[in-house]
Amino acid sequence: MTKTMELIFVNVAGDKVTLRVNDPRDDLQEAEVRTVMDTVVAKNVFTSTGGSLTGVAGARRVTRDVAGLNILY
Repeated sequence: MTKTMELIFVNVAGDKVTLRVNDPRDDLQEAEVRTVMDTVVAKNVFTSTGGSLTGVAGARRVTRDVAGLNILY
């Protein structure tokens, strides 16, 4: 099972930009995530094809469980 935190921002063009962080802490609080996202925007840490990140659109935890099938003979 893999866990990912998706941080969703808005850029200058008004498009959504998603940054993915692998293996986030299980005990992350919403306030911690918001603080980090606000800092990313304020410090202009990342840019995108649509320009700098200008705001926070949301965040979500994603859990993915992949099971392979043994179909080879």
